[in-house]
Amino acid sequence: MEKIQEYYQDWMFRLSTLSDGRDLAIEQSFFDDSLNILIEGGHSFNGSEEDGESIDGYKYTPFKSRGLRIDGYEYIKDRQIINLYVCDFNHDLNNLKTITKTEINQLFSNTKNFFEKSLNENFIEQLEKEVQKEALEVARFIFDFDEQISEVNFVLLTNCIISKSIKSLLVDSDDYFSGLPTYIEVWDVGRFYANEESTEESESIIIEFLKPLPTLSATLDNAKYHSYLCVIPGQVLAEMYKKYGARLLEANVRSFLQFRSDVNKGIKNTLLNNPDMFFAYNNGITVTASSCEQDSQGNIISLTNLQIVNGGQTTAALFHALKDGVNLEGVFFQTKLSILDDLSDEEVVPNISRFSNAQNKIQDSDFFSNHPFHRNMEKKSRRITAPVKAGEVRATKWFYERSRGQFLTELGKLKPSERKSFHAQNPKSQLLTKTDLGKTSVIFFGQPNRAVQGINIAFKYFAKNIQKDFEKNENLFNDMFYKKLISQQIMFINCRLLVMETAKGNVIQPITAYSLFMLNEISNKSEYSLPFMEVWNKQKIPLPMEKQLLKIISFITAFFENETEGVEGRSILSYSKSQGCLALLKDVLKQLNLNEFLNSDYKKSLRSVDDIRDDKKKAVKDEIIANEMELTIKLSNLNWDTVISFAKNSDQFYEPDIEKLSKFPRYLRGVGEITPRQLDEIHKIIIRLEDEGLDM
Repeated sequence: MEKIQEYYQDWMFRLSTLSDGRDLAIEQSFFDDSLNILIEGGHSFNGSEEDGESIDGYKYTPFKSRGLRIDGYEYIKDRQIINLYVCDFNHDLNNLKTITKTEINQLFSNTKNFFEKSLNENFIEQLEKEVQKEALEVARFIFDFDEQISEVNFVLLTNCIISKSIKSLLVDSDDYFSGLPTYIEVWDVGRFYANEESTEESESIIIEFLKPLPTLSATLDNAKYHSYLCVIPGQVLAEMYKKYGARLLEANVRSFLQFRSDVNKGIKNTLLNNPDMFFAYNNGITVTASSCEQDSQGNIISLTNLQIVNGGQTTAALFHALKDGVNLEGVFFQTKLSILDDLSDEEVVPNISRFSNAQNKIQDSDFFSNHPFHRNMEKKSRRITAPVKAGEVRATKWFYERSRGQFLTELGKLKPSERKSFHAQNPKSQLLTKTDLGKTSVIFFGQPNRAVQGINIAFKYFAKNIQKDFEKNENLFNDMFYKKLISQQIMFINCRLLVMETAKGNVIQPITAYSLFMLNEISNKSEYSLPFMEVWNKQKIPLPMEKQLLKIISFITAFFENETEGVEGRSILSYSKSQGCLALLKDVLKQLNLNEFLNSDYKKSLRSVDDIRDDKKKAVKDEIIANEMELTIKLSNLNWDTVISFAKNSDQFYEPDIEKLSKFPRYLRGVGEITPRQLDEIHKIIIRLEDEGLDM
């Protein structure tokens, strides 16, 4: 219980910090944070893409009335499931409270009442009259999509802990509500803690086959992993998706794509019209598992932690066909199965997904925490020490959370005596999540409206742009780039504090985002660049920038007030999310006299474009040299006699490959030189050798 209490206090401190940073009520921060935990743990997922525009899968819709309660909802389109969320939040951030069965049942009862009343048009009209926007949104959705909802899930999110006396809840998993299958889930602090303790992995998926699957082994006995070819009945695959949904697709970068491409339409048409030809027409699926159980004949009886890394769209198509009444008796899938000891491998599983796919193009937005960019930023954050702040004596680091809970995980590994030192070096005020990074970065990409739209939308846009540049030249993402990102975060924090001196409520966020956008925009138009390195060195914005920001904040505030005053239904927050708002501000800035608007001291602090260009070139060169040194050290530690011998005995490697390998040991002995290109070629051969089974 002591550990859970400690976890609770750490989590609440984090939420308090996030709430301040995002200008949100702490209840909403708790809701968002809890849902992100469920999403990343495979317990829920984040929606879809509509008409090419990213939308959040869940919505925060807080509403409380006598006998009625709803705090959020999520509609899982492809499975026609609606999740209704209710939050119970304890504002005592230091002391963990117990929630009773009576309280839980009352919360669920109020949420069910809301769902039932939403099926009545009179209730919709009542909410419209009372201008209950949040409640109206979810109620209207329930009313409009009533016939398309096939299952209702009631989910309680609470920062309390369930009473030990609770043995059962109000609704069992086989109960029905309003004629629909109904499920309930309670996520209390104890369950969240257990989820974090298990390294945030969801419960194992264990697939047991009623009829063992005949297999053909496709790997050597001494291989580091085992691969098989087998055939899975379509009925079995559809039932698997029905039970586990998106959890089967966690390693698939296409998990959330819908039936929009010609290929997917073809899959669906074949299933509906020519199911007996499916095996001939379809390329099959690629799956991984952490282990398998086989009978005495080698047939597969069960699979643990099964993941569909290629074929997710096909699997979803099967599920829909099953719902449409298609007989899948004659549908079979050729399946490539790889048994990997560690499914969390950050390279193998993504590579299997990437290299095996031929059905849908991977979009730029399919960008997750295991991408090299995030691993690179994480690595730099652990290595690079920030300059000592004025008035302080100890240097600190910015802790980049590539995946949720890393900060608490690292803290949990330490002895109590070591935690104080860890906190001193990694203060929670310098904890940076990938979504926070995305939100700040899109402002400097010139899209403040996306930053205001929500962290998930901002991150997707950020990912799309970063991935394009990363594929072109990953050396651009060097130490200088990392320091620039941190500087942008510092500027965001400082700007928000300045905004809060004159503004309150939900206008803080849009004014902050648009003020930073304007600062960057007018600096670029003056043919100068923001002094990011000065911000990094000071770990705060310099005084000339602060004075200029105050002037900009006043300008942006007046702009918003002018464009929203007297316009019915238009608030600063809602207007700031629109593309029209951004376009108008850009037009206004074109008419701005920069010589008059920019403070003289601020203009002096700006960096010339030529200086910045030279700095970037040097940073890229330094990154290349650093990468070459790291690779050289890595290769130097190999047993080269073993490496070369293995290559010579393999029929997959020829004289040119062996000659390239032989060059490196000679280079280590001081014979000749090796170019960066040759070094890269040797590294690629080493990777191929590992794939062939060489134990490094």
